[in-house]
Amino acid sequence: MLVRRLPLFVGVLLLPIAPAHAQLAGLLGPQATPAPTASAAKTDSSVPPDPLGRETPRGAILGFLKAAQDERYNVAIEYFQQPANRRRRSEEDDEELAAQLLVIFNQKFAGALDLASRDPQGKLDDGLPPDQERVSSALGFNEKISILLIRQEDEEGRKLWYFSRASLGRVPEIYDSLTFPGLEKKIPEMLVANRLLSMPLWQWIALILFIPVALLAGRLVTMSCVFLLNRWRRARGKSRLIADKFFTVDPITLTIAIILHYAFVGYIGTSLIYRLYYRHIVWIFLAVSFYWIFTRITRAISASIGARLTTRGMLAERSIVSLTRRFTEVTIFLLVGLLILRSLGVDVSTALAGVGIGGLALGLGAQKTFENMFGGISILFDKVIQIGDTCRINNHTGVVEDIGLRSTRLRTAERTLISVPNGTMATATLENLRFRDKFLCQQTIRLRYDLSPDHVRYVLGRIQDLLREDPKVEDPTARVRFVRFAEYALEVEVYCYLLEPDYNAYLASQEVLFLKIMEEIERAGAVVALPTQATLVTQDAWVDPFKEKAAKAAVEKVREPGVPGAQPSTDQK
Repeated sequence: MLVRRLPLFVGVLLLPIAPAHAQLAGLLGPQATPAPTASAAKTDSSVPPDPLGRETPRGAILGFLKAAQDERYNVAIEYFQQPANRRRRSEEDDEELAAQLLVIFNQKFAGALDLASRDPQGKLDDGLPPDQERVSSALGFNEKISILLIRQEDEEGRKLWYFSRASLGRVPEIYDSLTFPGLEKKIPEMLVANRLLSMPLWQWIALILFIPVALLAGRLVTMSCVFLLNRWRRARGKSRLIADKFFTVDPITLTIAIILHYAFVGYIGTSLIYRLYYRHIVWIFLAVSFYWIFTRITRAISASIGARLTTRGMLAERSIVSLTRRFTEVTIFLLVGLLILRSLGVDVSTALAGVGIGGLALGLGAQKTFENMFGGISILFDKVIQIGDTCRINNHTGVVEDIGLRSTRLRTAERTLISVPNGTMATATLENLRFRDKFLCQQTIRLRYDLSPDHVRYVLGRIQDLLREDPKVEDPTARVRFVRFAEYALEVEVYCYLLEPDYNAYLASQEVLFLKIMEEIERAGAVVALPTQATLVTQDAWVDPFKEKAAKAAVEKVREPGVPGAQPSTDQK
């Protein structure tokens, strides 16, 4: 995996180099020079701007680096302070100083440009006179190197910044103490003389070859830390951590590799201007690595807390922990994004002000999103449902697999995944089957019509006794009733509650009960009716003549006058 991702890593690290070369002119153009104040515009309206961009300390440094890197040393020496006697040293000596100063900047002043002032007046709170600006080195463990800039007025009356002669006098001594100017003498002349984008070829080769070295070193450090941690855990009787495969890029390995590669880039003295863009990419990678590490930590903590809460049966609290983790990850993601924008030179305060203005429009346009988010929060805190519950929402029934910021996901019996917006969950009729303490068992038994009434009474009694003796049946609500003369059977209803909170256990208890009822029906000599039709051919009358005579007598008695409830016949009217 590490080998497969290596070309992508190389490409991303080298991606900003080519655009940087094309954008250098923009850095030194009008954008690098702040707009003059109103007072300066009135007094200096007739003075043209400096074509070399020396109005600010940062502009002077960038202009010198650009000219020296392109080997235009005749332009680079224009950024040097004029001698006190107004006589310049020999042009060859100054050009040699410019070449040496470029090497010093490339090796020792990484990050110094970010601290250089963009104000024409420089920094007024650094303890130096208003016409002086100090730039200190950022790399190296020895004595810090400082370059002093002086603000002077040129022949046309412009106040410009120059490298002071006092600092330039120390340049040869500092240059001789560096490492790689001597190393370049041992490198083949072809790799030193030939340049790509104003950088020697040997530096490009070193940058590319050091990428797998940095990744390998980072991986070795990570595995060593895991090995020591496992020994520490084993000494305390804890389970060992499972290490990733060797050729796997984890966030800690990536972070170590980025730091090592960044240090190496500065150590070999690559172009300081290109390193400005390289630093931006490094900050982005470090931010991604930090967020990657943070999410791993939060998910490990969330999983540990969730496991403990699950063993205690606190499923609602486990869902709240999961939601808190997601909210924290989103917040950290936004903060990391703001830090990246700030490192790229974006005015974050302006962006935050724009967020306040656009918040209203965002809120109006994302009402459903916020409705779903707050709906999810209310669901978790009200403990209406929890992960693992079986519930019925509108017409959907399933097991809750996840409660997110926007929606809740249900796994149906057909193994499909349904996503229900939390706003709908908060307003819908929600039936949580987890809180069911018993299940209704209602069944209709159909007996044959050739059973006598006493035989039916006997069957009903046996089934009623069976329900009364079953410990899983709730006694007060259990009943067995002959309810209907159906088309082909006598229907008997069995109605009871089974004291089982789990659906699978309920099905098992119901199955046992139904088998016992079948056995009782068989013992009682009754038979369950089948949907059949019978045709009877007989010469006997269907109606008993004695019962028919008694029925006629009862009807005639009802018709006699004076008998309560008697109805007069039509003839009497």
